[in-house]
Amino acid sequence: MSLPDERSGKIQAALEQARLDELLPHVRDRLPVPSNTAFTLLSLMFREAAADGVNLLSPPETFHPWLLRVARLNHRGAEARPNTVRLRLSLLSNIYSQALQAGVLTHNPLDGLQRPPNERAGAPLLSREQIVTLHHVARNVPALHAALVLIDEHAYRVRELLQLQWDDFDMGTGVALRPHTVTRLSDAALQALQALHQQAGGLFARGKVFPYRIERDLRAALHSACRSAGVPYAPPSDLRRASLRDHVHSTHSAGFSAQVGTANLERATLLARGIVQKTGEEVE
Repeated sequence: MSLPDERSGKIQAALEQARLDELLPHVRDRLPVPSNTAFTLLSLMFREAAADGVNLLSPPETFHPWLLRVARLNHRGAEARPNTVRLRLSLLSNIYSQALQAGVLTHNPLDGLQRPPNERAGAPLLSREQIVTLHHVARNVPALHAALVLIDEHAYRVRELLQLQWDDFDMGTGVALRPHTVTRLSDAALQALQALHQQAGGLFARGKVFPYRIERDLRAALHSACRSAGVPYAPPSDLRRASLRDHVHSTHSAGFSAQVGTANLERATLLARGIVQKTGEEVE
């Protein structure tokens, strides 16, 4: 049996038996969170599936109502917040997408699922003046400052930042390799990276660009900077939306793929500017 066939078989068996511990080793590399975080978020859902006899590989017609109920369960008894529910559903959808690519499924069982609304959907984004103030305060923390500038100048996502390696950059030409394209960094972005680059060894810099192990580490640093700047806390996703709202981006500058990125970038920009309403998950 080839390795791809072996992986497909193990994904199939783990979904059928609701064995999250056996599933995660085969999907963790493409999840947006570390595997221990994914286990914590998904373990109750898989435990309920096993207890209720729900086949996650071939769910029943009542799957969506059942899933929305169990996605709200928490280990400590209180109902999970909407954003936690959304994250759990997104992780499961990611796993199903991998199962699709492995030939285990013919469709994603979460297609058409009505997710709970984002808790911050109605919260206003920071103004351009507040963002400038935040950047000024963050200059005292070079890693955070560079991360914020990359988000603002080039709409970087957190998962991109956490995975960045110095080998992804050509500091001489200012070109950065991204998941869907290459980006010519702005002068502001290059300047923000210089201090980190020198600390990492300059021409000999290797390894991860940022010291943050997981998203929570970046959020903690950002929360502290927001307090020091006297501005409301804004998560990285909101700062990215502010970038799309305030800057004129191309698919290359914002990290969208050349093939389908134009339409996705246009819609993301309209969403950030409040011109259209969100009706589904962003593709890229």
